Amino acid sequence: MRKTITLELPEVLTRQIETQQIPEEELKAVVVAAIEVWLAQRAAEGKEAVPSGLFAESAVPFVRRLIAQNRALFEELARR
Repeated sequence: MRKTITLELPEVLTRQIETQQIPEEELKAVVVAAIEVWLAQRAAEGKEAVPSGLFAESAVPFVRRLIAQNRALFEELARR
């Protein structure tokens, strides 16, 4: 089953994406990979059911670290 989610990005990110001419396919690959890693981490910590702890406030710091630490991986995923 597929699920469609619409994300509203801050204007500053939208401008950067447009300026860097990042293709939609690459953006999708990064978002999907980030969610997969996030879900795996939640499952490993036994936090599948209740939104608390690590991401109770925001997943932004986690996603920033994730991307920074795995930039080459995300770039490779985006090329697929």
